[in-house]
Amino acid sequence: MLSAIFWTIFGLSIWAIPKILNYINHRQKLKTLIRQRQADRKVNFEWAKNNFEKLDPTRAAEINTQEFQNLRESLKNADFQPVETLRAFQRKAFEANEKTNCVCLFIQEALEIAQHLETLAKDPNYKKPPLFGVPVSIKESIHVKNMDSTLGYSQNINNPSKSNSLSVDQLIRLGAVPFVHTNIPIALLSFGCSNPVYGSTSNPFDTTRVPGGSSGGEAALVALGGSVLGIGTDVGGSVRTPASFCGIAGFKSSSDRSPQLGKTASIPGRQLLLSVEGPLAKNIDVCVDYLRLKWNDSKLFEKDVYLPPVKFREDIYNAKNSLKIGFYLNDGYQKASPAYERAVKETVEVLKDLGHELIEFEVPRPDHMYSIFCAGATADGGLYLMNSLANDIIPPESNIGFPVARLPHFVQRILRKYWPNRRERQIIQQLPHDTEEMRLMHEKIEDYRHEFVMAMRAKGLDAIVCPSFGCPPPHHGVPNKIMSATSYTALYNLIDFAAGTVPVTVQKPEDEQELKKVKTEDSWDRKIVSESKNCDGLPVAVQIAAPPFREEMVLRLLRDVEQRIGLYYKK
Repeated sequence: MLSAIFWTIFGLSIWAIPKILNYINHRQKLKTLIRQRQADRKVNFEWAKNNFEKLDPTRAAEINTQEFQNLRESLKNADFQPVETLRAFQRKAFEANEKTNCVCLFIQEALEIAQHLETLAKDPNYKKPPLFGVPVSIKESIHVKNMDSTLGYSQNINNPSKSNSLSVDQLIRLGAVPFVHTNIPIALLSFGCSNPVYGSTSNPFDTTRVPGGSSGGEAALVALGGSVLGIGTDVGGSVRTPASFCGIAGFKSSSDRSPQLGKTASIPGRQLLLSVEGPLAKNIDVCVDYLRLKWNDSKLFEKDVYLPPVKFREDIYNAKNSLKIGFYLNDGYQKASPAYERAVKETVEVLKDLGHELIEFEVPRPDHMYSIFCAGATADGGLYLMNSLANDIIPPESNIGFPVARLPHFVQRILRKYWPNRRERQIIQQLPHDTEEMRLMHEKIEDYRHEFVMAMRAKGLDAIVCPSFGCPPPHHGVPNKIMSATSYTALYNLIDFAAGTVPVTVQKPEDEQELKKVKTEDSWDRKIVSESKNCDGLPVAVQIAAPPFREEMVLRLLRDVEQRIGLYYKK
């Protein structure tokens, strides 16, 4: 008996030792890559500093204080030059990074692009493109030639993109200067903003809290004036959430109006929940200016043959007709914190004053909605995500994913019936484990989209107003413990609607008093209540959404709300 046990243990050891050694060697290689990137980043930042110090700080401040439209005009009229404008924003981005760690790397080719623009402008026959010399920041997951798009994984270091994404190419064609890559959470699936490669980004209003994700670096940079226009991506609120947390405007279109060809996804092969690129800026007017240029560029549709050639529809954006708009304070899945409910109430009154009809709306089957969103977002029950994370170095704060997804499928099937937390159990029940369940998941998403549209049509609604999130920005390390707070943004990715946010108020002492009345069911509720305390003065946004190809209607409503009660809008 003892002999049998000995030989069994010995055999297992012989089998396990090579695997353990491979694991140790792999982690050492990843740690070496991270150290190399930290060293490269230091050199990169020194390059940027040496460059922007060539510009007088007073001149830099003069450039940085310009609003987006004024900056465009000044560059067009040669009051500012592209190189000095780049240097001014490099300085501002450097300062923003010192506060929030929002910049991954400065794009060194930006200097060549700016210099080339100045050379072209010397020709009297040269017609300056509409974004001539305007520096634009880019989320790290969006391809920039010769730059890594690591998605926050250390295993992706030293794998530079061979070409620009379609959107970056378009920006350069429009005369813009992409000048920084901004920080993200690992795998882009968190509303925190932390990864093992570049560390954690902080909220510009309170550095103990997160800036949102996954376009968190973009939002922090824009909020601090380090960029006048940032390009992010959104698959569950990744543009709208950081915009809300950082007090700026953010917008995502429906997937059919965003380039998809050659784009990187956090989970490749996700069929019905597509990542959508979107702008972040100090106000929604800047987003509109960018989207007008983007959608009116016929070359974009030539580059992406799958993109419907729908140009910016001025008639819808400038329409004066009254609309039927639904609203809700609570989506039925996660009660939003009081400040977000108040933001919706104030927005509803503004829209009524503008002549619109506001009607209460209930989100159909909210528990089912969020469960199938989680299933669609992970695509394969979390297998690809869990394998990718297991192959990397994950600091505690960067840890994402539903823990149950790490368990074998036969264990998950048992837990489907007996998991104690009701909402977590519902999610587990929807995660697909084989091709039959995956097909059924897609069917459920398609059916839910139909159900939601029918619910809107039953009330004759054109658009919907609701909270932009479930709570204020939480502290570092907390986001992945309160998944339910994302239900307000996740819904509009699930049904592929256009959606945007603008800040309309701030957290007030009376909002915290209202927290005492909130009833809690589980750890998600309790954590949201605790994270909603001591938030006085933090910005609070509202969200507006509408069906696909009605993007201009959403932008019109966001503009009208912002001009009336926009938190930072300059009247």
